[in-house]
Amino acid sequence: MAPGVGGVEPAVTLDQVPRWSDPDQRISLLSPTAAGSETPASSFLSFSDPLTGDDAAAGAGGRGASRFPVDYEINSKIYLWRGHPWNLEVDAVVNSTNENLDEAHSSPGLHAAAGSGLAEECATLGGCRTGMAKMTNAYDLPARKVIHTVGPKYAVKYHTAAENALSHCYRSCLELLIENGLESIATGCIYTEAKNYPREPAAHVAIRTVRRFLEKQKDKITAIVFCTISSSDTEIYKRLLPLYFPRDKQEEEIAALKLPADVGDENGETVIDERKIRIKPLPAGEANSKTPIPTLADIPLPDSSLTRRRILISDARSNGKNLRQTRDLTWLTCLGLVILAVHHYLLLKNIHFIHDTLLKRIL
Repeated sequence: MAPGVGGVEPAVTLDQVPRWSDPDQRISLLSPTAAGSETPASSFLSFSDPLTGDDAAAGAGGRGASRFPVDYEINSKIYLWRGHPWNLEVDAVVNSTNENLDEAHSSPGLHAAAGSGLAEECATLGGCRTGMAKMTNAYDLPARKVIHTVGPKYAVKYHTAAENALSHCYRSCLELLIENGLESIATGCIYTEAKNYPREPAAHVAIRTVRRFLEKQKDKITAIVFCTISSSDTEIYKRLLPLYFPRDKQEEEIAALKLPADVGDENGETVIDERKIRIKPLPAGEANSKTPIPTLADIPLPDSSLTRRRILISDARSNGKNLRQTRDLTWLTCLGLVILAVHHYLLLKNIHFIHDTLLKRIL
């Protein structure tokens, strides 16, 4: 597609973007990014079948249970596009940014394409936390809205936390989409190189999170476009999409063997077994029985904690006893003062009586 007037790339509609489930569109139009390149269109947009190579054939001897079965309806909503998401005419595009929603840390080229109004509105949002998302108008973009999200920094030590934060980025964007009555979205790679997130593991998180979300909300979304701007990212998505969005039973069977051991929970997030809360069911006949609420003394604690608890109980009892003693002493002191005052009054009265009597006798 040739650039538009003044070098501005024209808007691209969804019918110009290859749909993952449509074999007729696996070799399709070049994106504006690839226009003018000597590389043939097939190298950009043809969806090669990564599951029929030598590795797949070698692993197809056994079959495992499919965790991502073929779903033609879900597949029809997935697109893969080599180009910037903000060139697409969709309801919303995703902007990968930082917690301050700064223009300098946003997806390259987005603010320039949207105009100054986007940065001005971002300044009023009060920032955005990692893993969360906020929405603004799209201004000069073909899209209606921009959804801003903050991807996590990656460190091997906190691999699981980074995976779940990244998964939450995609899910937050999709939730915000349907909350606002929108149906189509285009997203680039939220995991930026500046945050050191490995490309392929991050693509696994992105694709499986979208798959799990569509399993629950496919009636509310018409299109999700994965956008890539490098040939390496494009090839990664070509290889991984069949694992989570198999297009036929053969892909499903081979994907069952090639999927990672951990594909997350029902939301695509990684679950740590040690952090699961295990609740044992009550024995038969005891489910409806009334169980007394345990007191502090009934709670089992380690020996050191038990000693500490006894000390606390003893201190509490001692404090209570001291409080009663102090209260009794206060009452006794008050009573003593009253008696002393009465005694003093009577003494003065007697002195005056004796004095008057003596004066009368003398006179």
